[in-house]
Amino acid sequence: MVIGQLSAGGAEGQLWMLCRGLDRRAVAPVVYCLSDRTQPYGPLIEATDVPVRIISGSRVARVRALRWWLERDRIDVVHAWLFIANAFAWLANRRAQRPLLTSARNCKRQGRLLDWLNRRAFAASDVIVANSQEVARYIAREYGAPPERTTVVYNAIETDRFTCSCGPHADGPCVAMVGRLVPQKNPLLFVAAAAAVRAQIPNARFVLIGGGPLRAEVEAMVTAAGLRECCAVIGERHDVPELLRQADLFWLTSDWEGLPNVVLEAMASGLPVVATDVGGARELVRSGEDGFLIRAGDRDALVAHSVDLLTNPVKRHRLARAARARAEEFSTVRMVSALSQLYDKTLGRNH
Repeated sequence: MVIGQLSAGGAEGQLWMLCRGLDRRAVAPVVYCLSDRTQPYGPLIEATDVPVRIISGSRVARVRALRWWLERDRIDVVHAWLFIANAFAWLANRRAQRPLLTSARNCKRQGRLLDWLNRRAFAASDVIVANSQEVARYIAREYGAPPERTTVVYNAIETDRFTCSCGPHADGPCVAMVGRLVPQKNPLLFVAAAAAVRAQIPNARFVLIGGGPLRAEVEAMVTAAGLRECCAVIGERHDVPELLRQADLFWLTSDWEGLPNVVLEAMASGLPVVATDVGGARELVRSGEDGFLIRAGDRDALVAHSVDLLTNPVKRHRLARAARARAEEFSTVRMVSALSQLYDKTLGRNH
């Protein structure tokens, strides 16, 4: 397994779950991390008795080191995670011609050099793993990834880590968002919508969980909107399941996504989701059944659906039950089994 970093992130969490679930009688995984950013998932992966090799230095040095480690560890199959890892894994593996699995987990161009390398990596791949149908279509269109070699393996969620809200909450309904404070996630839309909802539901509360370069701008907007008493920007946290349990509604305000793990986490927490219709969000949220989908940037639709749900507890609880049931369809066992079968297929083994 080759990955760019093991910091907090959706792909990193999926890799950790995979390492925990693989049948060690059939697979001996090794993780190669292309940076020294290993918290929190590096130690968690090592705790599953999977070696984590840290590969740092210049680009050329990392390619050479990865090539050396793949030989030393007698690797049979290389599985690259995310676009940066695809490039390094392809370059390091070219001479050995081991089976190569590459991955695509979001709908984003990477810049001229990395785009070029990923086109070569996808063309050379035995299998390309996408985490949603939308991502699969995107890489076929933008990178020329061969559809006949692309397989969708949806992200998994450990539903037993999440419990449903006890609501109603005496201090008012709460809307939550989890995500890095970066332009992709559009946290300023969260604040703008919060102000509009608060104008209609005076006791509504909001919590934005995540850190990032836009935090100061987000906090300034919260202050300017007069939301300091009801909208908390609390930074990166490791108790997300507990925080979601205290919410009543979840927002995804992103301008683009792959398959947003936070939506699965919210649904596992029994929260209806109002999400922008980007990436694979529509493959998770069934609009009108367990949440609603809106156009990216559509503050008015976000506010309208949210006010409707927050003022209609019967409807909200119905969607909440459906959301939890939907999350249970994305089990870790299914994800691990699907990838195990792909590894066996590339080696010509019967599963």
